[in-house]
Amino acid sequence: MDPQTIEDLKFVSEVRKQMNENKLMLSYRGIMSQEITMALLNLTENKLSKTESDNPPKTRVYRVMVECLQNITQHSEKDHHIGSSMFMMGQSDKGYLIYSGNVIKRDKVKELKDKLLKLNKMTEEELRDFHKYWIINESLNKKSGFGLGLIHIARYTGNPIDFDFEPIDDDHDFFSLKTIVER
Repeated sequence: MDPQTIEDLKFVSEVRKQMNENKLMLSYRGIMSQEITMALLNLTENKLSKTESDNPPKTRVYRVMVECLQNITQHSEKDHHIGSSMFMMGQSDKGYLIYSGNVIKRDKVKELKDKLLKLNKMTEEELRDFHKYWIINESLNKKSGFGLGLIHIARYTGNPIDFDFEPIDDDHDFFSLKTIVER
């Protein structure tokens, strides 16, 4: 075997090792279409049916997945870095870890970061009240200051939403999101 083939095989082995260590059940990187979204949801439903007998965690995992995948399909910067969207799901002792990532315009970073910081400070009751307020007052406002999907993720998980923004060029950042759905 040539040296490049050996390196490629080592890379595959390292990825497998990392997936096992992080208990990743599902990983996808590429263009996020309606067909891919449905396939990911079906794969997850099948995996959860085999591993999780309790319906509430399954339902919450599924709902958070839908919100994350919709975020990717609706808010990714489609003209740049095509195919760099990501979605992963793993397990921990606490529950299911859900990761997503997509490219956004740099000028949206501050607003999104502020939204996430605000959501992470809210109690369960404040989130419920804010959700009601948003539905009544903001749903028809196209320039609303919050995204309903982020509110749903915060409510479905009851946990902080971890996030990061990594610059990828002069005008774009890669937005990474992680949350956990406890068992």
